Amino acid sequence: MSTDRSGFYGGKHYTEYIETVNNLKRQGRLDEAVELLGHLVDATENEARNNAGWGVAPWYYEQLAIIHAKRGDVDAEVAILERYAAKPHAPGARPPQMAARLEKARAKRG
Repeated sequence: MSTDRSGFYGGKHYTEYIETVNNLKRQGRLDEAVELLGHLVDATENEARNNAGWGVAPWYYEQLAIIHAKRGDVDAEVAILERYAAKPHAPGARPPQMAARLEKARAKRG
């Protein structure tokens, strides 16, 4: 894992990579986006683990789930959503939406 310190990857906080991820997706460079998002998920989990009461940032998990769904990889989609579900969450509307997405993804499996 190449996370520098809690919440950081490659010398930058994970929140500084949103535009990079969006650009990779727009350019169709999905393998690179998946790899980067994997590091960013690790970074948000490290930050949450090292700061009592913090939850993980859902956007990074959701972006991975979207890419996996577009590729038709339901198992990978379910896996990242289950990983998110197992972590502490920040308050807000996103955790229930992510739980609903997980249930839909599981239903696609049959």
